[in-house]
Amino acid sequence: MKYLQYKIIYLLLCLGLSNQVWSQSLVDDANLSMAADGSSGGTFAETIKIISGSKKIFILTNNNQQLGTGDFISLALDNKLAARAVVAKTHQGQVGIKILKIYSVSQWSRLRRDLEVQIVKGDDSAFGKKIESKVEETTTSKIKSEEDLYTGDVVADDDLGVIDENKNRHIKPDNVVSISGAFLEANDVASRGGKVRTTMFGLSWSYQFTDNYFVEGVYGRGLLDNYPAEGSQTLVNHVVGRLKYNFKGPAYTFFMPYLGFQSYTVSSP
Repeated sequence: MKYLQYKIIYLLLCLGLSNQVWSQSLVDDANLSMAADGSSGGTFAETIKIISGSKKIFILTNNNQQLGTGDFISLALDNKLAARAVVAKTHQGQVGIKILKIYSVSQWSRLRRDLEVQIVKGDDSAFGKKIESKVEETTTSKIKSEEDLYTGDVVADDDLGVIDENKNRHIKPDNVVSISGAFLEANDVASRGGKVRTTMFGLSWSYQFTDNYFVEGVYGRGLLDNYPAEGSQTLVNHVVGRLKYNFKGPAYTFFMPYLGFQSYTVSSP
């Protein structure tokens, strides 16, 4: 009888250990599956919509709905990393990102509006590298801090001024458009008391074709009523062409000496 009791206790212990081993095996399999899913990473494509003048802020599409505020991402072209960024804001299917670091100036210079780029979300240390099979892995690399995300050779740091293509320009925009107004007078008009006055409106457009050099065109138009006779009209067209150079003055002022021409064309029936 005593032998039978020992046998039952032994059988229960075996069953308990078997269940524990089976449960541990299931947990290990689940952990391995999760690790495999997490390590596979993912690359997807989005399109650049807007680039700020400083090239520090980009607006991208979020068609894949995989980007959220606070995500660290990398921009790449042809499987080559260009820059590291963080998602600052999401809004109506688009995201705003702030550039943190530049990996390759040559790749960076290719970025432009409406260009489709590769997005690497999270750790980019394995991106573009050939995956090598390992029989036994002794150490497991872990991301311990935010700095671990910035792996790879960095060409330029946060200061993006080194790649500012317009750093020598006093006025950054290439195109400057303005409107103007002036008074146009005709003298010696007996029927109108000796003088006729009208307003001449003008439109000017300047284009900066190289650093601080502008070419400008101006067109103005004015219409004199009852000149040269009562009931008649006189049309005056004003055309100006200029080549200007921009000097930077104190207190946010600019001086633009120029060479050019101007002409007035007067027509009256």
